[in-house]
Amino acid sequence: MNYADSARIKAVLTNCWFLYTENIEESDIIIFDTCSVRQKSEDKITGQLKEINPNKKIWITWCMIQHNLRNQKITSKELPENLKRGNFLGYLQTKNPEIIGITADEINTLNKNQLTHETIWINHAFNPLFYTLKKKQENIELFRRIDDTWFLPLILQKLGYQIQHDQEVTNEYSKIIPEWFNTSMNNHKKTAYIPISSWCNQFCSYCIVPYARWLEKHYPKEQIIEEAKRHLVSWCKEIVLLWQIVNKHPDFVDIVKDVLKLEGLERLRYTSPYPNFYTPELLKLHETESKLCPHIHIPFQSGSNTVLKAMRRGYTSEQAKEFIDNIRNLKRDISITTDIIVGYPDETEKDFQETLDLVKYGKFDMIYIGIYSPRPGTYAHKNHPDNIDRKTKRARRDNLNEILKKTSQENNQKEIGQIRKIIVDKKDENNMYWYTDNMKQIIIINKSDFKINVWDFVNVRIIKAIPFKLYWEIVEN
Repeated sequence: MNYADSARIKAVLTNCWFLYTENIEESDIIIFDTCSVRQKSEDKITGQLKEINPNKKIWITWCMIQHNLRNQKITSKELPENLKRGNFLGYLQTKNPEIIGITADEINTLNKNQLTHETIWINHAFNPLFYTLKKKQENIELFRRIDDTWFLPLILQKLGYQIQHDQEVTNEYSKIIPEWFNTSMNNHKKTAYIPISSWCNQFCSYCIVPYARWLEKHYPKEQIIEEAKRHLVSWCKEIVLLWQIVNKHPDFVDIVKDVLKLEGLERLRYTSPYPNFYTPELLKLHETESKLCPHIHIPFQSGSNTVLKAMRRGYTSEQAKEFIDNIRNLKRDISITTDIIVGYPDETEKDFQETLDLVKYGKFDMIYIGIYSPRPGTYAHKNHPDNIDRKTKRARRDNLNEILKKTSQENNQKEIGQIRKIIVDKKDENNMYWYTDNMKQIIIINKSDFKINVWDFVNVRIIKAIPFKLYWEIVEN
């Protein structure tokens, strides 16, 4: 999602005649588009800030600053009296809002009677984290919500920039279409990531996301299809639909069907879905539509009903196994991957064994294992003490990994001899690298007489399998 958001920031700023560069040394402004799913993500940002040349301006946006607005543990006499007003006002019903929040003095002199629905609060002078970081990093210039990206021209004018822009400023962040910008996390430009919703209502006990972007909003189907068309015209071949619970969108099945019909599309993926919001029709599409990739990632998180209830996941281990059965019963081989959290508060050895049972039952091609750590501001942090020691957590992670290695080897052996079409992501003198359509990592043994470039679609045959990786050779047409 951060890659898609960054592409939208680039689109708005280039429309204001800013020039984009990947070279930090050449830049005047460095923008951090942050993630707060884990505390470690924020720690990396604060570490990177120290390495920035003090002559360069720094802007910070997205989750890291937004959930900190609700963190009342940071207090100081420096903070404005109106600090707690915050900027969770949703979408403004104006195209010419009053920009407020550039300085602390401006906040403190506000008259409550002056505030209207046409006021936009910049997450800046009233953000506790701003004051904490500003003490060490004087060149921090701007904190703001990602949802206020379309208002950047007005915000920058308030900061003193001489701004010109060709397109009309709108109050809908979701309507920004980043044409000609790579929204993908990959090295190539053939994949486009398209958000179809924002925010989240699930409030899983360990998750910070609802506190960072607040309650969910689904984008109109027509808008999503239009963005997909724009990317396909710009030489994209693979579309990835995404959001926190992507298949909760009320029109999700219709969106999938309509994207599959678009000219120029080679592949369609989506992430991350939720087991409760799958329908038989959606599963059937994986069986009948060749362009819909044969891969489903479901973040089950645990196999213990006790832990799942504490996590507020809303399903049981029995339902998870039933869902796995529904996938396995399709007349097409579907790769299944998942997320598992080990060491959640009060997780007993019996709870962990039930997770192992689910993992053995699912025979997952990949498990993204997270060792639980408390996330400040979440329900779990406030109500579930982190009472599992680090040694136990690591032992459980290692146990899961051993099962995963064995399962991955068994699953990958079945791939030997098959031919698949892949996109080349990167290459060196001897090999090329990418993932299959069913999301398995591959290393292609290259032949010097083949002229293959990054971004090319290539037919390859599997010749060797090891845990987590497949080796291929290129198939002559």
